[in-house]
Amino acid sequence: MDSFYIDTTCNDVSGFDSNRRVFNEYLWFQSDTAVMHYIMESATDRLVAYFSLTASSVLFGDPNNLNTIPAIELKMFALDKNYQGAGMASVLLDAVIKTIIYYSKEYMGADVIILYSVPVDHVIQLYESKGFIRIGGVLTAFRSNFTEGCVPMFLEI
Repeated sequence: MDSFYIDTTCNDVSGFDSNRRVFNEYLWFQSDTAVMHYIMESATDRLVAYFSLTASSVLFGDPNNLNTIPAIELKMFALDKNYQGAGMASVLLDAVIKTIIYYSKEYMGADVIILYSVPVDHVIQLYESKGFIRIGGVLTAFRSNFTEGCVPMFLEI
């Protein structure tokens, strides 16, 4: 893939397959309030990846005196299986982070990007290579059934 673009609309998601049912179903049914973004191959307008964003926060302090840090949550980030294993996830994640930083500066005023990584070593390593840090210590992430088993991480922006 030589070039790509990011859009908030996509006419055909039917051919997308990330090799993980939860990511495919999220794309197909889009039943939450996150804002979807589609990464399209420029030459073919084929859906290569998608990500969704939502406003969030990270908690810090002790349990009796918690404060919040405004955040943009990278709720989902999935790459089509035809583009996996070739370094595309790293390239596209750079573009996603730049998009989030732009949104934060222009619209949101968030201080961090938060995400809940699937507990797969190479995925966690990808996020860590971009500067994401596992949440722990005085920082706390919100937990839900949706994030069960995931690794909460953040990146200061």
